[in-house]
Amino acid sequence: MTLESKVVVVLGGSSGMGLATAKAAAAEGAQVVITGRSQEKLTAANAQLPAGSRSAALDVADEAGTRSLFEQLGHIDHLFITAGSVTLGAGLSTDTEKLRPAMDTRFWGALYAAKYAAAHMKDGGSITFMSGVSAWRPRPGASVGAASCGAVEAFARSLAIELAPIRVNTIQPGFIDTPLIDELVGERKSDLIAMQSARLPVKRIGTPEDIADAVLFLMKNGFVTGITLTVDGGHTLI
Repeated sequence: MTLESKVVVVLGGSSGMGLATAKAAAAEGAQVVITGRSQEKLTAANAQLPAGSRSAALDVADEAGTRSLFEQLGHIDHLFITAGSVTLGAGLSTDTEKLRPAMDTRFWGALYAAKYAAAHMKDGGSITFMSGVSAWRPRPGASVGAASCGAVEAFARSLAIELAPIRVNTIQPGFIDTPLIDELVGERKSDLIAMQSARLPVKRIGTPEDIADAVLFLMKNGFVTGITLTVDGGHTLI
């Protein structure tokens, strides 16, 4: 299967894994649409894509906004949803309202996207969600984030049956070098990368392009549905 002239929508495509996926799809001839919450980041990201690529400001936790986006786009072929909320250090003692974004963004955002995108897809289209290795390798203070990842994976398996022959899969990334890492750890980034690289069997952390390559595989392989594809450098093995 080719992405030539296909309409590929990336929710959360203004940076990191989403932008890398949008670039990779565009390089294969796809018509790319990216979304993000920051118009400034969207403008900068769109400048890195071929002429004719489109962008739209969207918070995936906004159901009405998501519905409106897909109504305006009309027919689409492939959808990748990268949006998620980091809840490190947010255990059960954390105020509930601070925990809600993990589910509101990753799970409910995925549900809204699938609900309103599927109506505009033909047979052979695909939806790819994103979870994380915390679904299988939880850590203290990240229980709600881990739950949101696990929920998305279960949701995707069920939708693969419910929406067939539209294909539905999940990408499960490990430790990936994205702008989010800079925001979370700041000056500790180099030390953290060195530590993680030493632990992983592949002896390096992942890049956004590693994830983009995997997402394009799921978009193009018409015989793959209902799976969680782990791209983690062996993180879940150690």
